[in-house]
Amino acid sequence: MKTIAINLNYLSLYGVSLMLLSALALTPLYSHAQINVTTSSDASSTIEFGTDDGSTTTASSIIELEVGAESTSTEFETEAQNSTSLRVNADGDAIAFAADVKNDADLEVFAHNISETEENVSGVEVDSEENGAWQAEVSYEHEGKLFGLMQVTLKSKTTVEVNEGGELEVHSNLPWWNFLVTKKNHAESEIESRLRDNATIMAAAEVEANAAVKAQVVEAVVAELNAHTYIYSSINAEVLF
Repeated sequence: MKTIAINLNYLSLYGVSLMLLSALALTPLYSHAQINVTTSSDASSTIEFGTDDGSTTTASSIIELEVGAESTSTEFETEAQNSTSLRVNADGDAIAFAADVKNDADLEVFAHNISETEENVSGVEVDSEENGAWQAEVSYEHEGKLFGLMQVTLKSKTTVEVNEGGELEVHSNLPWWNFLVTKKNHAESEIESRLRDNATIMAAAEVEANAAVKAQVVEAVVAELNAHTYIYSSINAEVLF
């Protein structure tokens, strides 16, 4: 490839500006344009249009168009969009574990953050009543085959309820149309059984329901759903082969 160099030693600043604008107008013809401009007290300037053929110049102002170079700015923007969005509490801490929850504000931050850090968790809600009753609900995504053919995602809602008398109830439900889906990574009765037998959840019904206890229940529900989904994913994979 050739390099064209134009010496602008005796052109006015206005002329240099026009040349720069003309060079920028050519950038859509290339997949990426990298512009390196170095200013100095010297009035001389050189504009270089070049590729990767090794051509160089020692001028004080350079506009270099590189063909085939990847855009680092685009990569940065993509990484920023894909990064998790964690909330922080008043102390600036991103509460992501139940052990770090100390109050209701921390619990709210934790409920948001666990849906960001856990791949299949799409939402968490914790509600409390004045009479002491409370519940924690986890929305969780499961894979399945619609009509046994098309891959789909179903969202279950798994709820742990503790009433004012300290009695524990658990429920895990799928959308009404789940009967059309086969090989789904969800078995309602098994999930509910796992939750009833979970030591953390059982203990939560016997102690004062503070923010830390509720966070521990949410974490336990997510752990049980993860374990259940892993088992059923492995079973369904074996059936396919």
